[in-house]
Amino acid sequence: MMLRVAMKLRFCSKPLILVAALGLGVIAVPTAIYAASEGNSDAREAFANAEKFRASHDVRSARIELMNAIKADPEWIDARVAQAEVLLALHDGVGAEAELDHAVDLGLDPAAVRHLYGHALLLQGKAQKARDQLLADDIPSQHQGYAARIMGRVALQMGDQQLASQSFDRAMELDPRNPDLWVAIARFRADSGDQAGATNAVDEAVKLDPDNLRALQYRGELLRFQFGLGAALPWFERALEIDPNDVPLLTEYAATLGDMGRMTKMLTVARKIIALDGRNPRAFFMQAVLAARAGEYALARRLMLQTEGKIDNVPSVLLVQGIIEHGEGNYNAAVDKFRRLLSFQPDNRQAQNLLARSLYLAGSAFDAVEVLKPQVNRSGTDPYALWLTGRALEAIDERDQAAGVMNRAAIHDIGPEGAIVGEVPLAVLAAEAARNANDARAVVPYIRALYNAGDYATAFAEAKRLQLANPGASAAHILVADVADAMGDYDEAFDALEKARSIRFSEPVMLRLVEVLRSRGSMQQSAEVLAQYLHYNPSNIAGLRWMAYAHLETGSWAVAARLLEKLRQRIGENDALILAGLSQAYTGMGQTEKAVAAGRIAYRVQPSSPVVSHLYGLALLADGKRKQDAIALLEKAVAIMPDNPVYRESLRRARASPGASRSTAIS
Repeated sequence: MMLRVAMKLRFCSKPLILVAALGLGVIAVPTAIYAASEGNSDAREAFANAEKFRASHDVRSARIELMNAIKADPEWIDARVAQAEVLLALHDGVGAEAELDHAVDLGLDPAAVRHLYGHALLLQGKAQKARDQLLADDIPSQHQGYAARIMGRVALQMGDQQLASQSFDRAMELDPRNPDLWVAIARFRADSGDQAGATNAVDEAVKLDPDNLRALQYRGELLRFQFGLGAALPWFERALEIDPNDVPLLTEYAATLGDMGRMTKMLTVARKIIALDGRNPRAFFMQAVLAARAGEYALARRLMLQTEGKIDNVPSVLLVQGIIEHGEGNYNAAVDKFRRLLSFQPDNRQAQNLLARSLYLAGSAFDAVEVLKPQVNRSGTDPYALWLTGRALEAIDERDQAAGVMNRAAIHDIGPEGAIVGEVPLAVLAAEAARNANDARAVVPYIRALYNAGDYATAFAEAKRLQLANPGASAAHILVADVADAMGDYDEAFDALEKARSIRFSEPVMLRLVEVLRSRGSMQQSAEVLAQYLHYNPSNIAGLRWMAYAHLETGSWAVAARLLEKLRQRIGENDALILAGLSQAYTGMGQTEKAVAAGRIAYRVQPSSPVVSHLYGLALLADGKRKQDAIALLEKAVAIMPDNPVYRESLRRARASPGASRSTAIS
């Protein structure tokens, strides 16, 4: 609908111009008399075409038609305002502001478009100027709901949660059936940790307008967060049927394809984004990721330069930048990137490992130990982090501590026992939690510390209190599950994880569910959970590893080998357990030459591992050419873990086999 504006001929003296400019801040004031047009016939025809395109959600075509309308009649205010609205839909805040300035110069009352000015300034990151426009007291009543909605987004940009909440509440009073408002509320709730509330809000947006691109896009984003990558694709594809050229939508679609390992398709979409928006930083970044994965670090660096630093503070970008520096041997530069990444994500274990490795290779072994110390003292430490910590401790001549950590790595002990003393005493954490009883940032470290100290009863009570206070937060349910699992209460752990799963079926939730169900003896249900997770996340390394191990347990050798070879291609030949599993699978298939080759590499990577020694020994035994070496390896496995009945039985059978004699060791 065209904006009808009462026009006035104006002439301003210079002092009045200065007063007006100071008062409005961002709105240009005309210095001459203007008589704006009502639109000539060519302009009106183009305008009508633009309205049809806008009705069908084709804002790019609408923009072109409005350009034609403005060219036909540059002084028509309605066309200028409509073009500003279209540019806002295309996230072009600079262009929208310019069109609004033209409209005001032509005689439009600035109050009539303050809501649009605020939106344009928001897109430019000028939060304070946007706030000044949106909180003005002369905004017409029909635009106040729009202004309140944008003010909520501005408040979030400024970090003012209270103002954001008040603004969205105000928008709800004025315009409760606006789907864009519900999308904004959904993002607000998700950022506040209320995943369930976010899902309810975006569902309402889709219900109000099933063709709203932003609602469909964010529903996909939430499903990606909640269940996994594959769950998001149908929503993105449905939205792309409405507008196949929407850049934000294409960007999320391409990123999801890349995370799923569908690199060819991702590259095709990224190139389309660049064709539509030649300076889109995320499209260049996605291509850089592909180059880095292929080891083409120089190409990855050139592609990253195309982002012009616009996304340098995004965690995933810092990760790739660090990997590029590390891959080219610039370890000090890599340290800088990984430190910045950890400032955003202090609990990111992959980043901790990469930073520690970069520090170690840069000659700062002590700093590497400091980075890994919190991780090593917690449950769930991966063997690589333990191994790296051990090497760093050796480098600073802490050989006793190094031996303890390396022994944990060798026997794959990833439990809570640590060889390094923690820095923050439990009493300090308890006092902090008592002072901030409702602040998860203070309570969670206290619960974790109680858990690591073995005080499960107190940890459980604190975790249950946090869970009741935050029913929409997945992390609260995970805490309860962890403590209940440690107490052996698998039913309580399962119930908590099911609640977490309904909010977000993440990798940590999947791994815990699989382990808890196996502890309960529910092997089939465990396999179903794993299969569902991999359906949505087919390239997830942890899920594929678990699935491969499950097939090894059931003797499905060919399936296990296929999964493990896929993992081998993804992460290389530095994971001893994957290679040992391959050795076991090929032994079961009767392909002893492949089994011995995989076992040999696994043993070279981690010779002190009893798992590796056992499976490599079985491969050599099945091959039949090096029985004495096989027996030596089996003896080594038993020597490391003498109480393991499987290892002892394998050694007994090997010694009893024809032509066998007792051996002592293998190098």
